[in-house]
This record gives sequence, structure tokens and C-alpha cells, in this order.
Amino acid sequence: MQENNANTNGNNGNKIRKIIFNEFSLLTGIIAIIIGVMLFITKPDAQMQQDIALIKQSLNVIENNHLITIQRNIQNINEKNSEQDKTINNINIKLERILTILNKGNYE
Repeated sequence: MQENNANTNGNNGNKIRKIIFNEFSLLTGIIAIIIGVMLFITKPDAQMQQDIALIKQSLNVIENNHLITIQRNIQNINEKNSEQDKTINNINIKLERILTILNKGNYE
């Protein structure tokens, strides 16, 4: 009879082990699925953040290039204006000389 009880206890122990193993396997699977879903959701978010940072960096480069180009253009315009001012001043001096010579001719 004791042999029967020991056998029954052994079977009960095996059944409990199987149940615990099945529950542990199920729990491990659920945790793995949750982690997989979390990684699937967060990975694109991290990629989007990298893409946004790259776009911002590209926009800064473009902005800086445009600013440099505009500054160069303004400098070129200022240089041309300066040259034109010198030319106008030279023309004014020559015109004053001509007018002075003409005025002397009228008075003589």
C-alpha cells in the first residue's frame, strides 16, 4: 500500500512539474512576445529620431551655405557700388573742369 502511495505521490510530483514547466514556458513566451513588440515599436521611433536629426543638420548646412552666398553677393555689390562711386566722382571732377574751362571761355 505504501508503494502505491509513493507511486501516486511520484505521479503527482511529475504532474505538478509538468504544469509548472508549461506555465513557465507560457510565461517566457509571453514575455518574449512583449519584448519583441516593444522593440518593433521603439526601433522605428529611434530611426525617425535619427532621420530628424540628419534633416536638421542638412537644413543647417543649407542655411549656412545660403548665408555665405548672400554675404558674398552683398560684398560683391558693395565693391561694385564703390567702383561706381569712384567712377562717378571722376566724371564729376572732369565735368567741373570742363565747366570751368567753358566758363572761362565765356568771360574772355
